[in-house]
Amino acid sequence: MQLLADSDPKKQKINLSPDISPNISPEIELLLYALYPEMEDPILQKIKVLAQKEIDWKFFLKTAYRHGVAPLLYSRINNNCPEYIPEPVLREIRSIFYANAQHNLFITGELIKILSLLQKQNITAFPYKGPVLANSIYGNVGMRRFCDLDIMVQPKDIFAVKELLISLGYQPKRKMDRVQELAYLRSKNQHTYDFIDEPKKILVEVHWRLGPKVFTDIKPDNFWNNLTPITLSNITTLTLPPEYYLPILCVHGSRHIWTKLAWLCDIATLIYTNPNLNWERVIHNSENWQCKRILFVGILLTKTLFEVNLPAEIYKQIKSDKIIEKIIPLVYAQLFDNVRTSEKFLGRTLYHLQTRERLQDKLLYLQSFINWFKTTRMGLSI
Repeated sequence: MQLLADSDPKKQKINLSPDISPNISPEIELLLYALYPEMEDPILQKIKVLAQKEIDWKFFLKTAYRHGVAPLLYSRINNNCPEYIPEPVLREIRSIFYANAQHNLFITGELIKILSLLQKQNITAFPYKGPVLANSIYGNVGMRRFCDLDIMVQPKDIFAVKELLISLGYQPKRKMDRVQELAYLRSKNQHTYDFIDEPKKILVEVHWRLGPKVFTDIKPDNFWNNLTPITLSNITTLTLPPEYYLPILCVHGSRHIWTKLAWLCDIATLIYTNPNLNWERVIHNSENWQCKRILFVGILLTKTLFEVNLPAEIYKQIKSDKIIEKIIPLVYAQLFDNVRTSEKFLGRTLYHLQTRERLQDKLLYLQSFINWFKTTRMGLSI
């Protein structure tokens, strides 16, 4: 029974209350409850009641897959309430879970090989997102879907990393001579040098910063001296502490306007699994990195959708920012609605302008928008 096939997506109308609570279909509501990081009896009861309704299970599964949460969905249902879900549905998401786990183990093995070789060459690097994030917040690399490997390195080491990857069979995704490479690495619009191994179908993104400057001004220098060790299979590597990861994950989700529930599940689970999170440090980092409003949007979404507990003072600060109330409906429209291309475009532009707190950051985004518009009208690639 292929439940992911032949299903027409439904248009979800989001009516936001003063408390910013979305009014959504039973399928989406069930999906959200089933993804809660904390499955207490009231949540389990809501799942049971919803699952007994006339659920469009094809749409339910198609939505879970589109949002990158099918493996996590299976794990949480299977561990807490498998008897509430029809067996064909459970069987479908089980097959997705095991296929994803097999793929993730394969790609994690490749990551371990690359990191081991980098260590032997005394190149400082740390994996970003992917297997390490899955392992650190979910405790299982199979519970998160990822398609490539992200490795953060210092700019001075990029060419050494390039040579190492080429020796392993990878090739640069973009063909450039040395002059073009240097210009590419200096560009404010670039942040990764991508390499692909076609036979293995593995893409490695070598980061020297977190994202294009127009989306974030977080400088890797801010955290290179604050990394913590983590064990991944048979090696010890480095990772970001949760107080650094939380705002960085919010910046990543914000860059894509939160179009996938998977990014919000990451944040919700990180907060839930770190009850002693140093919120003072989180806020301090977000203020230094000029992404406090972006952080607040991300954690407010997790509170609204997954009832994640936040300190009262943090929630008070969020509610005091009235612009956030204007931003949240744009995010819900991207998450749950069938938005027309023009509406997406305008919504994306408005969203990115509103999440910027400094005038210079708004102007930087507008300048990038104007440059994009000019090159598009001229028929050139960005």
